Amino acid sequence: MKKNLKLRAENFKIKIGNISYNKKKIKETIKKANDDLVNILLLPELCLTGASLYDGFANDDILEECLDALFDLKNFSKNIDTLFSVGLPVKEGRKIIDMVFLLKEGDIIGGFFKDNFKDHEKYVFDTPEEDEFIKIKDEYVHLYNKSYIEINDIKIAVSVGENEEKDIPDSLISKSKNNIDIILNPSAKTRYIGSKKDIEDKIKFLSKDTIYLYSSTGLGESSTDFVYEGLNIIGENGKIKESKRDEFVDLCSYFDISQNTIEEFFDFKNKPSLSYWDKFPYLLDDKKIYVEDAFDIVTRALIQRMEAISCKKVILGLSGGLDSTMALLFIVKAFEKMNLPKEKILLYTMPAFGTSKRTKSNAFKLAEAFEIKLNEIVIKDAVNIHLKDIGHDGKTQDIAYENAQARERTQILFDIGNMENALVIGTGDKSEISQGFATYNGDHMSSYAVNASLTKTELRYIVSYLVENTKNQKLKEVLDDILKTPISPELKNENEEKISQKTEDIIGPYELIDFFTFEFLENSSVEEIYEKAKVAFKDDYDKKTIKKWLKSFYKRLITSQFKRSVSVDGPALSQKSFSPRRGYLLASDMSAEVFLERIEKLDE
Repeated sequence: MKKNLKLRAENFKIKIGNISYNKKKIKETIKKANDDLVNILLLPELCLTGASLYDGFANDDILEECLDALFDLKNFSKNIDTLFSVGLPVKEGRKIIDMVFLLKEGDIIGGFFKDNFKDHEKYVFDTPEEDEFIKIKDEYVHLYNKSYIEINDIKIAVSVGENEEKDIPDSLISKSKNNIDIILNPSAKTRYIGSKKDIEDKIKFLSKDTIYLYSSTGLGESSTDFVYEGLNIIGENGKIKESKRDEFVDLCSYFDISQNTIEEFFDFKNKPSLSYWDKFPYLLDDKKIYVEDAFDIVTRALIQRMEAISCKKVILGLSGGLDSTMALLFIVKAFEKMNLPKEKILLYTMPAFGTSKRTKSNAFKLAEAFEIKLNEIVIKDAVNIHLKDIGHDGKTQDIAYENAQARERTQILFDIGNMENALVIGTGDKSEISQGFATYNGDHMSSYAVNASLTKTELRYIVSYLVENTKNQKLKEVLDDILKTPISPELKNENEEKISQKTEDIIGPYELIDFFTFEFLENSSVEEIYEKAKVAFKDDYDKKTIKKWLKSFYKRLITSQFKRSVSVDGPALSQKSFSPRRGYLLASDMSAEVFLERIEKLDE
């Protein structure tokens, strides 16, 4: 029996990481296709998440939300005749699989996985343990890589993304074994000059003796490093039938049809509840080893960088706070190893409107403890001139008022660094990097960031060890007071006698932020982090407080990726970091909604 079937390749403007939004768009696309009497609808690779989610693909919240969306789409499809594809990341054990599933009339008919990855995907995705089945929640789904799904005697092969760029593309292997009627290639191809022609030429070759549908994600993907193709193409018998960017393409063709059946499988899963969790899972029990390793790693890194650029001087802004204190401690140790005189350590303190007597005094005491000269440049006049130049009244303590001070300090350090051929040492830590709590192109910028892989809690841990063990009495006393001083950016203040701008009042307790950061980098879900935090901090914070700061954490984390994307070099001291080169990567354009929505549902 011959029947005319209508095929469509279509993409849509996604929102990165916003699964609920993308699912809604997929449903709208499916419904319209069904109303248009489309029989087979191809959507792009990773269309539930967006393809530019980077390390976000390994996040349990994303993964769980994707599975929920997949089964919601399965339920949605009960009254949908159109066979459609859905692309999403799937977790199997410790592996993350780039999957595409075909759904029709309430069934997940089969799955296909990607096993030929782009360079930046190799650090995220892997292949399944087995190539026949994959367990999705309580259902076993058959895998059909290099094979085909048969519906009504129509043989359909799916080749995911770059599986078509192997020496022998997956679709050719499928065709060599079987008489394939339709090949679907859901893609997330990045665009370059001339890439459209290259793709079309490839499809002309691969569509010989078959129909070939191609759909690539496009609009809405992150612009951090790439622009995505956004192409929808249908080829038939070696010719391009339709090719459009960001618009669907259709083809009607006749096929011999009949009927066939599909089996389903089920299973169960248990999850135990927590009774204990460590507050500080990122700290070693042996404090001595921890501190010695930290100093050895950072000083080796700093020495290597200085030798590589033939630099024998460093310059540091010393505020008297915890971060710049830790940076100076690292510098002093590195200079001792290199046998360089301390005169080549250039220290500057730059008080302004929010500087307190306590931190300024500690800066001088710290320099004195190491017998290093501390230079003072009062930046109030320079900042006032700048504020006047840009039309600011100099009184309103807004973001411009605060950031102007931080950027003035950075400008001074870099300019003196140029004059003295000195390396500007950054003081920002992992907690600040996580929350974006730094002035963009202000204290956010330096030539080398020695604290970048250490959280505030870790800095306190190291400094407390030095207080306990140093034989330098002056150093011991000033470090002890620095530990007791409230953390503050000191960009505004009521008076110099008291620190009124306290960071932990703004972004939350650092012990919670650092706990959340560690668990997030371990790809724990929102629910898992919350449950662990409730147990770990049960004697310190109630559920309402933990939930409040967890919400703040995710908001700041996601919206501040643009700062992390341009972070300067600095040594990693743990296996997980936010380095834009080899650390945890997110898209700067990513939405935080998937996390915030789940936080709102906690304890419901």
